[in-house]
Amino acid sequence: MFKYKLLFVTLIYLSITSNGCEKDYLNTTPTGSVDAGSAYATTKNATAAINGIYRGFIVRYQGSQGYFGYPALMLINDIIAEDIVFSNASNGWHFNEQRWLSHRADVGTLSIMPYEMFYRLIGNANVAIANIDQAVGTQAEKNQIKGEALAIRAFAYFNLVQYYGKRYDASKKPNSTLGVSLVLEPTKEGIARASVEECYAQINKDLDEAGKLLTTARAAKSHFNKNVVRGVQARVALVQQNWSAAAAFAAEARVGGGSLMSIAQYQEGFAEIANPEWMWGFDHLEDQSEYFGAFHSYISSNYNSSVNRQTPKTINKLIYDRIPETDVRFKMWVKAPTATNSIVPPGGVRAPYIVQKFRLPGVPSTSAMGDVPYMRVAEMFIIEAEAKARGGDNTGAAKALFDLVKQRDPAYVTSTKTGATLIEEIMFQRRIELWGEGHRFLDLKRLDQPLNRNGIGHNAAVALIFDVPAGDARWEFLIPRRELDANKLSVQNPL
Repeated sequence: MFKYKLLFVTLIYLSITSNGCEKDYLNTTPTGSVDAGSAYATTKNATAAINGIYRGFIVRYQGSQGYFGYPALMLINDIIAEDIVFSNASNGWHFNEQRWLSHRADVGTLSIMPYEMFYRLIGNANVAIANIDQAVGTQAEKNQIKGEALAIRAFAYFNLVQYYGKRYDASKKPNSTLGVSLVLEPTKEGIARASVEECYAQINKDLDEAGKLLTTARAAKSHFNKNVVRGVQARVALVQQNWSAAAAFAAEARVGGGSLMSIAQYQEGFAEIANPEWMWGFDHLEDQSEYFGAFHSYISSNYNSSVNRQTPKTINKLIYDRIPETDVRFKMWVKAPTATNSIVPPGGVRAPYIVQKFRLPGVPSTSAMGDVPYMRVAEMFIIEAEAKARGGDNTGAAKALFDLVKQRDPAYVTSTKTGATLIEEIMFQRRIELWGEGHRFLDLKRLDQPLNRNGIGHNAAVALIFDVPAGDARWEFLIPRRELDANKLSVQNPL
């Protein structure tokens, strides 16, 4: 294993007590000299330590401003698919990701970054799970902390196995192909890769236990609660083609998880965690400013970064041209932008189909500190609709889809489509609803569909690759070279 991926949670705990200041973080006592048990001596200390684990979602990895933790990975998930289009070749951030180069080199940043981030989260969650039962505090407090740690570990493994393993295929149970190493307790020993089936079994076990433990209110929307656990369970069941479970978990996640935003709220910029539809997200605080590394620095319509000015993100024109003008999402991009119908940073390029969905306060915005949505209620409606449609419940699927889309488009009527045509409509709604929120690459992989960028506006000088067949070896990220060198039990994915 990477030696640093098993970083003790106590170091992160110390960084939180110093108000998240990077200078203080670098000056803290070395990890090995801090007793992990002391961080979990009391539930008060443990709560601070758990907050430190969440901080691991939103720090720079590989020393790169383009890899600002999980928000950056969300953006890259869509960049390596087809629906985010680079308008020109002027600014090179994330070009190698779109070209399918970075995740297919064992020293590439994209092959390393998710591995480093998620195993850091896992290593710290393992310390919490191993120590919290002995902490001084109420049982309810212990349950909350342990439940969050289990949920973090499950979420991390769910991402890892999707990137580094083959897609889950319910028709081929057990899925005996290689997944990732299951590290379930604090250790520095190398562990062989488990099978994809074993990985999903552990993910489901952790989520089930987390759901039972998380019965009290969470500290903030940046943290797991039972609704978010149910949302992750819905995602997992969808990937495993367990349609009935996916629909049930998605419906349960919505109950008390939030409410769909109004049409007016939809146009406020997707930068505020207080939005009633956000179930889980990154609350970008003042002491966590990332400037040109932040999510909105790469996709916002008005933050004054060189990326946004020079090479603004645009949408796949084929799906945009299907959006009715009565739908609020029609306004989230502009096909023929002008100074009067679109917002860009000062001196910014106005490219056809330019994004307006993500927008920070101010014109231009002088701060990149926008919040980031990890999970929204809308996704749960879409999961329920897709799962019911694939399970043969056309009526239930159409009802779940209507309940969402009617809030976006007052002119929308209940779909009368069935079977494959209904599924296609649901997937279209998924693509326009969740654009830029980190789902498309993993959707293509789970559905065993090819990458097809032809005729949708991609710049040949940027994209380079326009077609990747379903099932191709390139859908799997390569295991980082550092891992292979450090862990002799690990093996590489097919080249």
